[in-house]
Amino acid sequence: MKIIYNTYITIIFSILSIQISVAQEIKINVVNKPLNKLLIDIVDSNNINISFDDESLSNLIITENRIFPSIDKTLNSLFENTNFEYELIDDVWVIYPKIDINPSKTTLSGRIYDMFTEESLPYSHIYVNDWPFISDAEGNYSAVLDQYDSIIHIIVSHLGYYILDTTIARSNNFDFPMVPSSIGLSEIVISDRSVEKATQIGNQAGLMKLNHKIAHFLPGYGDNSVFSLIRLMPGILASGEHTNELIIWGGYAGQSKVMFDGFTVYGLKNFNDNISSFNPLIAKDIEIHKGGYDANYGDRVGGIVNIIGKNGNTINPSFTININNMTLNGMVEIPISKKGSLIFAFRQTYYNLYNPSDMSAVIDQNNDSISTNDLDINVIPDYNFRDFNVKYSTQISDNNNFYVSLHAGRDRFSYKINEAVLNRVYDKKAKDQSTQTGGSVYWGHIWNNGNSSNIRICFSGLVNEYSNDFKIQNPINSNTEYIADDNSKNTLDELKIEHSNSITINQYHTIEGGLDLTYNFVELEEFSFDAKMAYYLSSGSIANFYLQDNISILKNLNIKAGFRINHAFYLQKIYFEPRISASLKIGDMWKINCAYGKYNQFISLSTIVDDFGNFKYLWSLSNNKELPVLNASHYVIGSSYHHNNLTFSIEGYYKNISGLTRFVNLTKYSIRDIFHGKAESYGMDILLKKDLSRHSAWIAYSLSSTIEHFTYNQIENTRRAPQDQRHELKLALLLNFDPIYFSTNYVYGSGFPYGNVLTQYQESNIQKYSRLDASLIYKFLDRKVNGEIGISIINVLNTKNLKYSSFEKIPSNQVEDINIYTEALPITPTLYLKISM
Repeated sequence: MKIIYNTYITIIFSILSIQISVAQEIKINVVNKPLNKLLIDIVDSNNINISFDDESLSNLIITENRIFPSIDKTLNSLFENTNFEYELIDDVWVIYPKIDINPSKTTLSGRIYDMFTEESLPYSHIYVNDWPFISDAEGNYSAVLDQYDSIIHIIVSHLGYYILDTTIARSNNFDFPMVPSSIGLSEIVISDRSVEKATQIGNQAGLMKLNHKIAHFLPGYGDNSVFSLIRLMPGILASGEHTNELIIWGGYAGQSKVMFDGFTVYGLKNFNDNISSFNPLIAKDIEIHKGGYDANYGDRVGGIVNIIGKNGNTINPSFTININNMTLNGMVEIPISKKGSLIFAFRQTYYNLYNPSDMSAVIDQNNDSISTNDLDINVIPDYNFRDFNVKYSTQISDNNNFYVSLHAGRDRFSYKINEAVLNRVYDKKAKDQSTQTGGSVYWGHIWNNGNSSNIRICFSGLVNEYSNDFKIQNPINSNTEYIADDNSKNTLDELKIEHSNSITINQYHTIEGGLDLTYNFVELEEFSFDAKMAYYLSSGSIANFYLQDNISILKNLNIKAGFRINHAFYLQKIYFEPRISASLKIGDMWKINCAYGKYNQFISLSTIVDDFGNFKYLWSLSNNKELPVLNASHYVIGSSYHHNNLTFSIEGYYKNISGLTRFVNLTKYSIRDIFHGKAESYGMDILLKKDLSRHSAWIAYSLSSTIEHFTYNQIENTRRAPQDQRHELKLALLLNFDPIYFSTNYVYGSGFPYGNVLTQYQESNIQKYSRLDASLIYKFLDRKVNGEIGISIINVLNTKNLKYSSFEKIPSNQVEDINIYTEALPITPTLYLKISM
């Protein structure tokens, strides 16, 4: 059974009038007229409120010529000898199917989806007689109440959609179509209905949900719009413009995971934030689990970003193309039969974004504690990128969903130096190329009782290739010293088979459980001057079982208690991970959340530190010897306030991580070994957000600290981690003067530690980060084609910043060493055009 609003496909029809008079005379004179149409006539001519299922009543044919003394007598006559009965509830006559035997429970299940495209809406919130439930990844929900109710009060919400608040007659199955606040580029306004806006925060410890539909209004390139929105959230590092990893709550590179349609996206080098790891045109739902997440998720000790892709438009063919002065991005959606859709999406940089001829060498004296005579060089790299997505989705039957989602991408990041410094010519060529592949096959089934099961097969692959050719030439005697001729290739493959189930017992308990089997393969080859220096090959299988209970003791108190068990076959060891979280709603405005969990990670980015303090990262599989399994504990507590479109959230966290691995090769300190370490991260996130009419503004602040300890460090017991930053402030403003939109955002960071891994960091050398962006968008509309043109300016004030992990030191064969920096984005205007149909 479906519910759809206005003049679109009307299934539940409800018309409100001024006041009902039970004694009002009703005159009927019809021949062979469907009952649903007769009721509409009665409503129109008598100022009476009636709610009924339009489709089921259309099969009842009425012939009658009579005057009834009241509406009660009228309905009694019309529904006599039928399978329907009626009831007066809050001045509305509600008509519903007759139940012969009153059951002891109320069972309701169905699907929540977009009214116009029929896209399923994952993880929607649904309240059934004020008891909370959440839909699954395909928008399916199941609700069971211990008491029997013939009339059910429903509230459904999803980010970017009007909140549905309605009353329905009892039925085992109801689908709820949701009205988006905008269709394409056209605004939709429904009076007396509120909209879930840009973010949902504070509903659960450590969890944020983002509305990707507002992301493209933010300053940026369009191809990274989702990550532009993510970086403006508290707890997500924005300073330093890190190229391929999300740094969440002080985590290290490789400790957080981005998933798209279930498969892992390891990250391409989206240099200077111009392209994100996945295409924003095909994103449908975004969840960010910063920490303390439940037993559904594993394999990482940091955060989880779970992105669900579009299934595609099943009604009409459509396309979207986005062109700017750097990249081309396009998407096509093709309906297949009546319930399927095929999506193609493609992105490409159509010329080198950074011309090597523009490379500038800026020589400055550096004051680090190792050598006060070090020299700094800033370089501008060369970069190109392309990727491709294809997804086929279909609803095999009312209870079965199926999709295949595939992705492939490649990027190349390089720079060159050919500069005369201190009577020497430094000739260096470095290249870093990444190739990412991934895909998933999904089948989901809804059982007759509303419970669900699904099976998914996922594959992810990453190949990183690095080369470094460095030599120093002496123009006086024409001597050439070859410093490095290094090449490496790091391959990482992951194959996973998942099976999960969700069983709703009653309003107090929903059980979730599943089993998955993961196979990992890692290979590393390193060459220096054509000689093989290292070869590493490792593989292993891990079985994971999880079980958790969503416990609603009261309507305002929810507890999730569960665990994960990881059996690493290749280590012959079992790892137990308990998880628990609680959410308490106080009145209509306040909520308190807390969470605790233990987490393990078997695939990690190991760090290599060379003679000059440079960091290099390689994927490896833990063996519990040289490479221990990462282990972490998360503690999260927070509170949130929601009222009158004002959101305030404050959240504190503490994480400890053990099993860190760092290979240190410092010959001048006589150190060459693998060292193990541990770290602690703690901090506080604050978000203040206000939606006023169609406008939005928010302030996000993070106070954090990440300290580490490695056994090679004899100067300090603990020290600041490379990614540690004490303060980060983010401001955002979105103004909607349809068809003109203006937005601006500002990020300030207090800076990262600077220095050698064996020496004390010099606070005086820390460079702060500051960037102001702005954009202006104009929408132009047509009956069939929607258009959008805009200008976006990155780094409006042209502040000179440095990129995180951009530092590299090379020898000069003199007293000084040379530091190479990759500059962050200077002032960069971008024009773009977006066309969709």
